[in-house]
Amino acid sequence: MCMLVIPCAYLMSSFSILSSIHRAYNPLVMDKMLLYTSKSYGDMNFTKKTAGYDNKIDVLKGTHLFIQSALVPNSRIRSNESSSSDTAVYIGPSDGDTIYTVPVSAVYIVDDFGTTSYRYSTINVAQRSLDVSQAPTPSQYSFDDWNDFYLYPGENGTTNIEELTTKSNGLAQPFGRDACGGGSCKGDSTVVQVASISSAVMGNRSPIIPSTYSQKYSLDRYKLEQNGTFAERALYDKAIARMYNQPLLDNFAVCNQWPNSCGERDGYFIDGGFTDGPSLVINVAQYQAWYNDGDMNETLKVILTNTNEAWGTDYQYTQILQYFESPINEDVAPGGFNWPPGWSLPCQSQQIFKEFMDESTLDSLIEPIPGSNMTTALLKGTTIDSPIFNIKSGSSVDILLINLNDPITTYVITPDLIDMYTKPLANMTVSIAENEELANRIKLFVEPALINDDNDDETDNLSPSPSSSQGSLISDYGDIDIDETSSDSPSSGQQFIPHQLLTVATLSFGMMNLLK
Repeated sequence: MCMLVIPCAYLMSSFSILSSIHRAYNPLVMDKMLLYTSKSYGDMNFTKKTAGYDNKIDVLKGTHLFIQSALVPNSRIRSNESSSSDTAVYIGPSDGDTIYTVPVSAVYIVDDFGTTSYRYSTINVAQRSLDVSQAPTPSQYSFDDWNDFYLYPGENGTTNIEELTTKSNGLAQPFGRDACGGGSCKGDSTVVQVASISSAVMGNRSPIIPSTYSQKYSLDRYKLEQNGTFAERALYDKAIARMYNQPLLDNFAVCNQWPNSCGERDGYFIDGGFTDGPSLVINVAQYQAWYNDGDMNETLKVILTNTNEAWGTDYQYTQILQYFESPINEDVAPGGFNWPPGWSLPCQSQQIFKEFMDESTLDSLIEPIPGSNMTTALLKGTTIDSPIFNIKSGSSVDILLINLNDPITTYVITPDLIDMYTKPLANMTVSIAENEELANRIKLFVEPALINDDNDDETDNLSPSPSSSQGSLISDYGDIDIDETSSDSPSSGQQFIPHQLLTVATLSFGMMNLLK
């Protein structure tokens, strides 16, 4: 009998499990999945289309589209098997002599002016300029080689450290290096490319991104250091080293030149809480920059839906408390290094509100919705300066939090699981759409006058008509942000949406935003 619980689990099953999951999250599978679905709608070329302005559907031509991901701080280029070293590629801001230790938020923007660009959470005026450097790195794995990147618990961690070599070039344009002759130009990414970078939920397990891989697996290693034996730690290290040498797992993370290979000026994208968390922050920043034009007098209203399985875990509390002055942000500057409770990776601090909130405060605001698992809460915040995310102080933000509290996994990745969860997911969708109490709370939050007349036809149905340019309030696809601005004459179903309402729907905190 195997008594070394954690190491044995990794040695006996981790590789086979990850290999199986890999087949579902490889970008090639994303390509096939989208192609299969689009063919059902008679669109044979959907996966080959660029995610640019010209390919937006007509009712969304006047919108800004944000697609969220995260850029990891380093990656490696594998050498041949006889070599003892690989080439590490490190990423840092272009206006300093440092490299990053944590993933930086990345967003693909298709604005309503007809241009596309990538934006990163860095204190650079353009917020998209990053530099790269290269250095040899051992091809055989050791946690010790990556201690400089603040493995768990990340004590005294910083988001940047001194660069290991001299920076050589700028980060190549994602998915545009070859087409643009070196990556210095802008270009539209394809539908499959942006879908892949915003769906790489297993990305932090990819051995092609060394420091992120090390941070992820340092959590369990820390537990063994505290309570395990020397033999257990040795066996665990052997398992992690074994997976590090498996190229099959590399594509958990998505190369920013896929389907081409990454080179010495390229990086990798991943998904997860460190991707989804900044979505609210980035959208508040975009609202301030593009629509408020420096005017902080209007209150921004945000409908934030959390497709959680259950409330009350460290991860769930972190999802909300990270935005406020809270115990998880104690002594951490906005944008500074933070390893929040329940998270598998450290991140740039997401705090943007000055108000204090802890678990008990948040719990006291939670209100159940009778006859369902759902709960809501009304939250208020006032923004503080966060240069990393280009947040300015002084904006008032009201948030309607909606927790679904439905135990349905987001890992629906095999035919068996698809069959198992299709009906429960459909039933959940219907129960949400038909819940009158939820509809009334949303209407009351958006505009209190809406519920004064229960017989008003305009408020009988929360969902817009199919012809409405508003779109759906609930998205079944995470990490897509739609920022709508150019509706001078509201169509049916959207008359009650004020221009300062930011509607946010999430898939494990991936966001779809509709801004009027």
